[in-house]
Amino acid sequence: MGVRGLMPLLARFAPKCITMPLPEELAGWTVAVDSNIFVQRFFKGTDGGVDSLRHLRGMRNLGRHVRALGVTPIFVFDGKLRALGKEVELSRRNMDHLRVLSDLEREQARAERISTMNDINMQLLDAPAAQTSTDRSTAVDWLQGQVETLGGKEKPRHVTINWRIEQLEADVCRLLLFQLGATRVLEGAFDTCVDSTQALASLQKYHMERLATLRRRTEPLTPDMIADCVELMAALGFATHVVDGSRESEGVCAHLCRHGVADAVCSEDLDVVVYGARLLRGFYSAGGAAAAMRLVDFQVACTELGLSHRAFVDLCILCGTDFASTIEKVGPITALRLVHEFGSIERILDSGKFRPRPGFHFQIARDAFMADAGSLPFSSKKEVADCSPPADPAAVDVLLPPGAEDRGALDARDPFARGLGLP
Repeated sequence: MGVRGLMPLLARFAPKCITMPLPEELAGWTVAVDSNIFVQRFFKGTDGGVDSLRHLRGMRNLGRHVRALGVTPIFVFDGKLRALGKEVELSRRNMDHLRVLSDLEREQARAERISTMNDINMQLLDAPAAQTSTDRSTAVDWLQGQVETLGGKEKPRHVTINWRIEQLEADVCRLLLFQLGATRVLEGAFDTCVDSTQALASLQKYHMERLATLRRRTEPLTPDMIADCVELMAALGFATHVVDGSRESEGVCAHLCRHGVADAVCSEDLDVVVYGARLLRGFYSAGGAAAAMRLVDFQVACTELGLSHRAFVDLCILCGTDFASTIEKVGPITALRLVHEFGSIERILDSGKFRPRPGFHFQIARDAFMADAGSLPFSSKKEVADCSPPADPAAVDVLLPPGAEDRGALDARDPFARGLGLP
């Protein structure tokens, strides 16, 4: 999503365009919110169970956060049609879906292993650990195999949730082996949990959270769910707009900013900067924290890089966007050098020195980013304030019945920080 490698490039060559505003500095701002990104985050996020209202609760909490900061929002949502030319993004989403399905199969296999561990633990509770039997021998062999398979994996450079849960599995298997008398450990080695039933309960909890998250990620976010979010934000008294035709919400948000209707766009999508607007990233995270906000200023970026808007768009296309593939052997730094040297993508290609990859439809991408604003839902900040509907608590209660409180794991929480304390 957005432009590959753009933030590191700006941090190196245009550092003044990136600032870190404090939450209290946003008071009085009007911001255009790229709402679908937040809805997706809340809908797909980690949760302790299946919760059909999570996306609505997330949007309600976002609304509370906005009010607490003294910010006037415009919640802009994507319509049913999407912009043409985003084959790269669609391909990426398909690949992400396949990865989720693969992870789901992995968790289903883990469920079978946890079931076997539970069976072994129940046998331990029913019979002395020193009892010699064929079942015990089989259990020991199986547990040792799991320790070798799961616990013997090298720690990856980027630690994943799956790797951490596998280490917990290996720890539980070691604990069961110890209780079966098949291994010896030093006294005090189990500093967190020495009870196999408790250890299995912890493992089961993390597994179920992961399984629920993956199952949720395979579920589609339907137009009706988006419509409910639009209705909720209006019922909370906020200005809303659903993008019509084939425009993208981030593009409409960017044009609202460029025309002075908004001070910035709240999104994680770097396309906002390519459209020519100020982007506010990290505006809202789990728990409502906004300490990691970054404000990316398009005008300052162009000034520091010495580029026009069109040249900046070409730079971003060369880096890689959702609209087009890229040129072989051209990364962000090389792209910046080439734009300075040749001035445009056409001249870069005309030099005959570079070969575009299949799908390098740079003109489609350029047209999308350089398109006119078209009809905007609001013409001024005053109109946004005047057109914000009155709050409707009764409508809010219909969408979010009283008592629908937050529950489950927070997206930012790391439940695997300590592990089970096993060797």
